[in-house]
Amino acid sequence: MQAIELSTTISAQGGIALPANFKALYGRDARMILLIDDDDDDDDDDDDDVALALPAPSRLERQANLRQALAAVAQAGTFAHVEDASVWQREVRAERPQPGRED
Repeated sequence: MQAIELSTTISAQGGIALPANFKALYGRDARMILLIDDDDDDDDDDDDDVALALPAPSRLERQANLRQALAAVAQAGTFAHVEDASVWQREVRAERPQPGRED
């Protein structure tokens, strides 16, 4: 992967133009990180508070993250004291107050 840093203006249509000296890159896929200046003087738009969302992780990334988290819990011995998971789960649920069930 090659990193290129440059400054440019995003057009009103959302386009980002690359300078001509990057013509060899035209038509290629690229991953971008946009760094937007906070001190933009353009007060004409009401869209100043645009929420920029990161792309959702893929299913494989979520699975890998879950495996890593579960491995950390196992390594820490968080539930090592639990001999029977079903019994422990029933006990934990019984201790929690249930809304509308004050009996």
